[in-house]
Amino acid sequence: MGTQLGEFVIQERIGAGGMGVVYRAEHPLIGKQAAIKVMRMELVSPQHVQRLLVEARAVNAIRHPGIIDIFGFGTLPDERPYVIMELLRGRPLSDFVREKRRMELESVIWVMDQMLAALGAAHRAGVVHRDLKPANVFIVEAPEAPVSVKLVDFGIAKLMESRDNPLTADGLVLGTPEFMAPEQIRGGAVGPTTDLYAAGVMMFQLLTGTRPFQGESVQVMFAHLEQSPPLPSSRLAGLPKEVDALVLQLLAKEPASRPPSAEAVREQLKRIPLREPPRAPSITKPEVAIPAGDSQTPSTQDALKAIHQPPGIGWALLGALVLLSVGAGVIRLRAVPPPEPPGPETALDAGPVEPTPPEPTPPEPTTPEPTTPEAVSPPQQPRFAKEKKELRQRIQTLRKELLRRSAGSPESAALRDSLHTIEQSANYARTAKDYAGANSALDDWEDRLKQRFPPR
Repeated sequence: MGTQLGEFVIQERIGAGGMGVVYRAEHPLIGKQAAIKVMRMELVSPQHVQRLLVEARAVNAIRHPGIIDIFGFGTLPDERPYVIMELLRGRPLSDFVREKRRMELESVIWVMDQMLAALGAAHRAGVVHRDLKPANVFIVEAPEAPVSVKLVDFGIAKLMESRDNPLTADGLVLGTPEFMAPEQIRGGAVGPTTDLYAAGVMMFQLLTGTRPFQGESVQVMFAHLEQSPPLPSSRLAGLPKEVDALVLQLLAKEPASRPPSAEAVREQLKRIPLREPPRAPSITKPEVAIPAGDSQTPSTQDALKAIHQPPGIGWALLGALVLLSVGAGVIRLRAVPPPEPPGPETALDAGPVEPTPPEPTPPEPTTPEPTTPEAVSPPQQPRFAKEKKELRQRIQTLRKELLRRSAGSPESAALRDSLHTIEQSANYARTAKDYAGANSALDDWEDRLKQRFPPR
């Protein structure tokens, strides 16, 4: 608090995410307020700094009132980069899609139209968001101004016309599983229709209170690849047939089968019959609650059976899904054992958990009383200490091996950054299967190392 960044002085912390911490700041002379996002120290790397810089450049390339304005960029003395952006007042759309809640149709049409107007401007500027989701859509309420929608967090946006893309590599996937298009999950080429697929997932969720595919992240991703989405009207009776038709078109597996542009979707929105004119959702009160019976979600187990891959490939994605537990992640396919439900979180770098103090020491210290279950609570014991230590050692060994083989070659940057990403994601390993997944990701990384820099 009180630190001056550029022309602004930090006043208070107002939020945090996977990439960084956001503060409210104020210009000391004119009183203008701004939001400053500072990258987390543990994420500082050339790749992540470049990602933050791409976000700032992407936003400035769009120039649309529905896109958050970023007007400053800098680096702290400890090398943490930061961006200065407009301070928004209101609520993210994720606040409106709480479990068993839905929006009225008229509000859904209003939100989608405003969001698609901004998204269309981004696409015309050559920018694909690639992480479109309710948390990145902000309902803005400002004094003496109508309610509006702004798109935020272009941190993994792709500049379509850029030939040099340092943020991705072959076979890697960036995004949030629940909103990923099939081509994005496969690590293929992305474009405007990739964002429109995510818009279809969002529209389905706003209308019904649930996403089209439910379950663990792996199950959801396989469902996006293989399972036909349900009709929105199957979750909420009485929706116009035009709504079903539009949502199913947005959720088409093949990009060519989706609407060609955001403007085309806006035109289809105009043809949906409404009882009242489109209106902004209420910011001060929740939307209409869905009866419990209408919140059922389909099983995605059949999607896993439909994948034409060897047994165990379902865990291949989860093997790197720890990368997604802090936001957008990087995934590479590799077959490992089937997953287990996640257990209590144990961070790789959190260090030992302090146990409950033992019972008082008996008079003779040479024969201490055995520790009882009440003296040290089993759930508080550090779990997977051996796996944690071995994983750290392996990462260090691989880092040294990369340095030895590449001899400082510029071509090693992508491998170095991806190893750093795996290391950071492993902090969120919580079960034996999570550690197996992290090791699987390292197996795959090691294969890439051998291909790029064969043993001498």
